[in-house]
Amino acid sequence: MKTVAHCVSPYLHVSEQWIHSQIARLRRYRPVVLAQETQNVEGFPVAALYDASTYSLVPKGINRLLRKLTGKYSFYSGILKREGADLIHAHFGYQGQFCRRAQKATGLPMLTSFYGEDGTRYLRYPRWLRRYRELFEVGDAFLVEGNAMRQRLEQIGCPAEKLRLHHLGVDLERIAFRERQPVEKVRFLICAAFKEKKGIPYALQALGRVLEKRTFPCEVILIGDGLERPRVLEGIERAGLQQQVQLRGMQPYAQVLEEMQHCDILLQASLTAADGDGEGGAPVVLLDAQAAGMPVVATHHADIPEYVMDGHSGLLAPERDVEALTECIHTLVEDPQRWAAMGRAGRRHVEQNYNVVAQCAALEDIYDEFT
Repeated sequence: MKTVAHCVSPYLHVSEQWIHSQIARLRRYRPVVLAQETQNVEGFPVAALYDASTYSLVPKGINRLLRKLTGKYSFYSGILKREGADLIHAHFGYQGQFCRRAQKATGLPMLTSFYGEDGTRYLRYPRWLRRYRELFEVGDAFLVEGNAMRQRLEQIGCPAEKLRLHHLGVDLERIAFRERQPVEKVRFLICAAFKEKKGIPYALQALGRVLEKRTFPCEVILIGDGLERPRVLEGIERAGLQQQVQLRGMQPYAQVLEEMQHCDILLQASLTAADGDGEGGAPVVLLDAQAAGMPVVATHHADIPEYVMDGHSGLLAPERDVEALTECIHTLVEDPQRWAAMGRAGRRHVEQNYNVVAQCAALEDIYDEFT
């Protein structure tokens, strides 16, 4: 069995469980994980995990200094040789840059996956543009979730022949499907980190306007937290939704899936933030929700139009367009008979294109090209 070294940092925040879902389901490759720090390890076990934060004081200091001065990790090459690695898979563009020293020292092929701010906000910095162009020269392949990120990387110099489209996958065995039916109270779900790019205040404002047009019983389950919490709280107040919103904070993935079983419509108003940050592909919660049978209201942002079939499994509006978001929500509220059909369409879409079992097999096929 060949060995693939996954370079991630940190390993692993619960919101990035989808990286672990790739690692855990590999069958033809033995995974080794290298990280600069770890979080929630008990929930994401792997056989071989190296954590630089556990080094003794002197090696840890040397590691941090060299990383700061050179932009590369210093100890990975020795680990890769000891583990007999056949391939490096760097998760996030900046991890690919940090692993260049190890790649050069070992001569191993290296793949790099771009997911989010690494392919959006980082492109605004000349230093990172230069680093990425150097990475494009030495890296063997670059994985993207959809065509929006593919085009973005091509525009900054990534050779088209090095780009591979690889969808993230969700575990359909864990996600129960339920057709949504008209109910006395419409329950909306917003599940996202409290970051500007998630557009939460826009979703809240749109829902508030719907309620101004038509009063109906509703509830908003808001899962998440983060630096933008004051803006989210202000958005709740400005939209007049203090009585409807239930703040649940950060929740483990299993609890998110449980909440989905009791909600009717997912709201995801992603946008490009002022600092350039955006969804590199699309939020995985869109796949989870569709797999569970929920219609979606989202935006024409990044690869969301590939994740959500506009008019079939959900309704999409332009970024920051509150009026268009309002119309999308209003349409679904006024015609709940569409929910079941949209839910079925969403489930089929995820089964056909984002099943984690099939996507992990496809990932191993990509690995086979380079080992």
